[in-house]
Amino acid sequence: MFASQTLVNIEDRIVSVDEIFRLQDADEYSEAERLYLSASTTSRSAVVLAASRGKGLEAVTTDRPKVMLPIAGKPLLRWLVDSFKKESINDITVVGGYRADSIDPAGIRLVVNERYAQTDELASLACAIEKLESDTVISYGDLLFRSYVLRDLVENKADFSVVVDSSPTDASNRTVRDFAYCSRGDDRGLFGTQVLLKRVVSRADTRPEGTADGEPQGRWIGMLNVSRQGLVKLKTVLAALRARPDFDALDMPALLNALIADGAAIEVLYVHGHWRGVNDLEDFRRAVDFAHGQTPFGSTPDATPTEGNT
Repeated sequence: MFASQTLVNIEDRIVSVDEIFRLQDADEYSEAERLYLSASTTSRSAVVLAASRGKGLEAVTTDRPKVMLPIAGKPLLRWLVDSFKKESINDITVVGGYRADSIDPAGIRLVVNERYAQTDELASLACAIEKLESDTVISYGDLLFRSYVLRDLVENKADFSVVVDSSPTDASNRTVRDFAYCSRGDDRGLFGTQVLLKRVVSRADTRPEGTADGEPQGRWIGMLNVSRQGLVKLKTVLAALRARPDFDALDMPALLNALIADGAAIEVLYVHGHWRGVNDLEDFRRAVDFAHGQTPFGSTPDATPTEGNT
């Protein structure tokens, strides 16, 4: 039992200075944070896509978007923002939409996709991407994950890199999306071997059958890391997609596939669980359990890996 309490299992249960200030609700916190960030030499940014109310979550999102749902004592968005800041990602843009007025603006730059009800994820991304010039993480807003997941992603030196969960998917779970086809499966024996993303399929009902691709190697969890150089290509590809008549209906997998078609090499970092996405009420319940396992004053974390949207 003691052998299972590795750094991966306990690192998220160590209280950060940032969290201590937040729990104390210190009046000077915002000013201290501003001064600290202005002195920081780290140049990293993040864009969080948080415009949706959340299909399947209407019962709990009457007065707030999905990203403001309470998870173990703080909003889902705050878990994500705190994770970014832990990795010195301090320039954080959140793209709101539904009930954007209820999003806590502390420590972020809030922009609003006024057409959120008529558009999908790429239209929200387009609201924020043009002003970015540094290494950037683009993320869904409904994610919880162990610290190492983001740390390994931002430390990757590729122009484009993504996190793919190789754990099995429950076929009965209709909320699972973003199936990833990769150049290799998740094989620990090939540690250090480059794995590239071939394409992402948004939904289970669009997965090809009887093709050479066979079964996907996992699921993209919803985080894309882009270097400063890669950001130039991403903006160019996004501009081309914006010229399409169906742009309003395009999601993040459409962008990944367009980048690949344009010659971008997107490196894959495999995980096996250790994250959660919130897509319905059952996911919401599991996310609360997952978060309690990450909090310093919560219950003892599970010794076994926590899967994604299974």
